[in-house]
Amino acid sequence: MKLSSTAGKILVTSLIFASATGLAVAKGDYKGECPMPPMLKGGFYLGGQVGFDSYRVREDIDTPSTSDIVANPAINATGIVGGLLIGYGQYFNMYYLGGELFANWTGADHSYSITDNVGTYNNQFEADSSYGLALLPGIKLNDTTLGYLRFGWNWAYVKGKENITGGVSTSKSNTSNGFNWGLGMETLLVDNWSLRAEASHTSYDSFTSTFSTKFNPSDNQFMVGLIYHI
Repeated sequence: MKLSSTAGKILVTSLIFASATGLAVAKGDYKGECPMPPMLKGGFYLGGQVGFDSYRVREDIDTPSTSDIVANPAINATGIVGGLLIGYGQYFNMYYLGGELFANWTGADHSYSITDNVGTYNNQFEADSSYGLALLPGIKLNDTTLGYLRFGWNWAYVKGKENITGGVSTSKSNTSNGFNWGLGMETLLVDNWSLRAEASHTSYDSFTSTFSTKFNPSDNQFMVGLIYHI
């Protein structure tokens, strides 16, 4: 039995439609039904961070006065720290390598006094801001979590203030720099947002005040950051 011309056209049209629909399904138009699992992405990112600074400062004091106070205290200047960061990271199968720039502002400070039978020596150490760059090699713990190490170089704007009661006062500012290392972990929150926590240590170079007091600072820093992956 022959098909009519109209029926033949309908059949051919139906076959073309069915073929096109099947091809679309084969190419993945079912994505809405089977979404990709969430993953921590590579690429550019930026974020903010907040935490705690704990500067340990060894001081060699020998005051130029009649009191001639000599001391070698180790002080602990602490305070809240926060800042901004930008970076780029890339995954290589389960391995990761990133590069990052940051700038922080801190309120870490400490002051104390030493008194002898002639006078009182007053000392204050302050940290104001810091910035740096780092490499972040890491390993993917799972699709949403990254463990990483931090190796970088930091610069910190610090200041030492000294005075002897009823006598000379001096203030010395310095941009100290040093090697920074630490470790951290980052995990996906939702979509392009992730949360990370890290601890790091920086050994800064020393500087000398007008009083010939030598300040030898280092910093232990604990940070939590919120990251947006572009």
